[in-house]
Amino acid sequence: MRGNMERVKTGISGLDEMLNGGIPKRRHVALFGGPGTGKTSFGFEYLYRGAKMGEPGVYVTLEETPDDILENMKNTFTEFKDIDNLVDKKLFVEKPDDLTIEKIAEILESKITNNNVKRAVIDSATMIRAVFEKEGEYRKTAFEFFSLLRNLDCTAMVAVEAETASKEQMKYSIEHYVLDGIINLYSLDRGDRRVKAIEVFKMRGSDHSRDLVPFKLMPDGIKVYVGEKVF
Repeated sequence: MRGNMERVKTGISGLDEMLNGGIPKRRHVALFGGPGTGKTSFGFEYLYRGAKMGEPGVYVTLEETPDDILENMKNTFTEFKDIDNLVDKKLFVEKPDDLTIEKIAEILESKITNNNVKRAVIDSATMIRAVFEKEGEYRKTAFEFFSLLRNLDCTAMVAVEAETASKEQMKYSIEHYVLDGIINLYSLDRGDRRVKAIEVFKMRGSDHSRDLVPFKLMPDGIKVYVGEKVF
């Protein structure tokens, strides 16, 4: 029954409401957006809130160093005073030696087995793609990787870089077809200002809001303003 589906609360203000309670357990969701739309912040807060609820998480960074990620997140979320206390206990930030899907799978499996990790973030799938010369090879490997993820006992957010932050020029890619859900993040031009907005584009097997909703990065976490329109 759809109503009895187990969900993982993201803990992000307003997002769980849009997701009808959270991400369906063991599903994997793309955070899709252009540069500067907040993908890292959403991924990190999802793990931070999980860690506070006693659900360990791993952040697999494929581009920046773990120190840079932590430094940036402390600067973004200045009210998260206990990040250092959680790191390496309930919140792991790992960078694989190379960008192979095998290596990422190895980190995930080891953290799930040894540290009881329940949540994962991969930032970003676009970096993995860069390793493959042929799109076909990437597609095949991506399918294999996401099937493997499905067999692991964790609920993952996967950052996917869009070529643009504008809503009109969004192009969908292979990750959209293999992942269970897509959350689109936009940075919209509104005359002299930029408005950040979020929409749950797809969530397989689950009801969700279809609205385009404004959000802000605040010192104490992301605020998704459910019920407000993007003007």
